[in-house]
Amino acid sequence: MVEMKQRSLEEVKALSREEAVEIIRQAGIVGAGGGGFPTYFKYKSPQPHMLVNCTESEPGYWADKMVHREYLNEFLELYDVMKSVFGFEQISMGVHYKDEGWFSDYSEHANGLYDMRYVPDKYALGEEKTLIKHATETKVPRRVEMPDGSKRPGLPLDAGIIVNNSETLLNIYRALFEGRPTTTKFLQVFGPEMDLYLYEAPLGASATELLSLSGMDVEEQAGRYSVIDGGPYLNEMGIESLGEGDAFVRRTTNGFLVIPKDTQSKEYADIKTRCPEEFTSLVGKVSGANLPLGGRFLKPATPLVSSGDTVEYEQKLGEPVDEGFSIGVWASCAGTISLLDDDMVVISGGAVPTAEARAEKEAEKAR
Repeated sequence: MVEMKQRSLEEVKALSREEAVEIIRQAGIVGAGGGGFPTYFKYKSPQPHMLVNCTESEPGYWADKMVHREYLNEFLELYDVMKSVFGFEQISMGVHYKDEGWFSDYSEHANGLYDMRYVPDKYALGEEKTLIKHATETKVPRRVEMPDGSKRPGLPLDAGIIVNNSETLLNIYRALFEGRPTTTKFLQVFGPEMDLYLYEAPLGASATELLSLSGMDVEEQAGRYSVIDGGPYLNEMGIESLGEGDAFVRRTTNGFLVIPKDTQSKEYADIKTRCPEEFTSLVGKVSGANLPLGGRFLKPATPLVSSGDTVEYEQKLGEPVDEGFSIGVWASCAGTISLLDDDMVVISGGAVPTAEARAEKEAEKAR
């Protein structure tokens, strides 16, 4: 068992590939761009080329680009480490032409550590195989024949490439260097009738609570809006009718799009948003969290807590199992375990009340 602890650059470089993979697994890292595939499994079979997917294609989104602006030095350190630990011969950043100016600092710091690959300003470039096709001189094969004669769909690794989303890589940095598990998600809350807010929100936080923190009177607007988990194109229904049920921040939630009820999300494909100056952290400012022990590809982790236990922020709640894909699960807020079953841990209380957190946020904005 590897230890989740702070490490210097030299200490991270001294990690074996197997140790780094286990840290990524224990930290609970999955593809943050929306796919949710367990990241550690990709690095069990290192490839010559790592391609960073910086093509934030969903209309109105800013979070991935802001991650790169706020954490440039961390990405530079990470790229250095990834070459040492995983043996990458080449690291490339796939960026839309329209965002070339946004990533100008990266162009200035490349210096042989990585290179920039500019690709067309099309939505489909957010998909791994399409990005590989436009950013490299290779293609992912359509089908791959297996030793038993069966065939499976081609994967990026079949082209000698590992693709990771920007936030996924930042989570790897935090795990390797800071010993921090993944307990938060960078996302946007926005809509045609509200400003855009960029948050670092605790995993499992309530979408309704995030709307309240964004200035919406949820009770007054009940029944008028739907909350979409995602953007205008790639999404799932979060809350069909505001005030009836709730949705929660998932490992793959990149935004909550608030639209008038009974309208189609694609009607807002031309939505224009203004990028805030920075992320607002909601760590310690939400009233609880609903945390899945498993997920789309994941076998549920083994619970390490019981109902009624008091837990601290970043306390480990679930140990990954050895069968199938499984990752560590960690507390995204402090509080009491109010519900525990085979698939879910619910933490209640222990945070700043929503009204107080909202008032503090408004005061910060005024300053």
